[in-house]
Amino acid sequence: MSSPEIQHILKGGGGYSTEIVEILEKHLQKQLADDTFDSEANLALLKLYLLHPSLTSLEAIEGILLKAIMAFPATHFSLCMFQIPEKYHAELKPVISLAQQLEMARFKTFWKDSESVKALSRAKGWQEKVRDFISGVVSNMYRSIRSEQLLELLNLKENPKELDARIKKQGWSRSEEDKEVIVVNTASFESARVEAAQGPTHMTLEQYKSLFHAASAA
Repeated sequence: MSSPEIQHILKGGGGYSTEIVEILEKHLQKQLADDTFDSEANLALLKLYLLHPSLTSLEAIEGILLKAIMAFPATHFSLCMFQIPEKYHAELKPVISLAQQLEMARFKTFWKDSESVKALSRAKGWQEKVRDFISGVVSNMYRSIRSEQLLELLNLKENPKELDARIKKQGWSRSEEDKEVIVVNTASFESARVEAAQGPTHMTLEQYKSLFHAASAA
């Protein structure tokens, strides 16, 4: 949500003025540093770049997309992409690709690719936000899942002790019969075959769309 100062600028007729570009860019930097999010202000900044192309900052656009990724499963990323000219897409490809991996539930690929995307270092708390999103997808996919699968999906294999904190945060629990099985949803629908060695980390677009909307409503 915008601060009172930003809201006043945007609602007071200044939303199309070049004078507020620097203000909105500084506001974006604060979001990246403080792990806050202001979609209204970020979209306003993208609109200003469309109106005044000479003021466009690719670094700022990249930062806006990073914040939109951290807001998954909300649709902010798509809204932002509609306002970014195609001529900039090649330079923004690393970040755009990360969003695509999440949208397609290619979580292992996402974590691997993220290692080479230096821009992520600008966004405080991005790992936790992505794990929140993946956890929502897992809860909507499975009723239970083995801990080794979950560690891989959440990229916690190097820090397995963090899994218990994640279980607590999500309100999950360990199965009484097998402590290596995590109960992620008590609803009576399809669950993962916990005896399987590998869990699905890739889905078709149509399969994921339903899960994406389910996670949005959670």
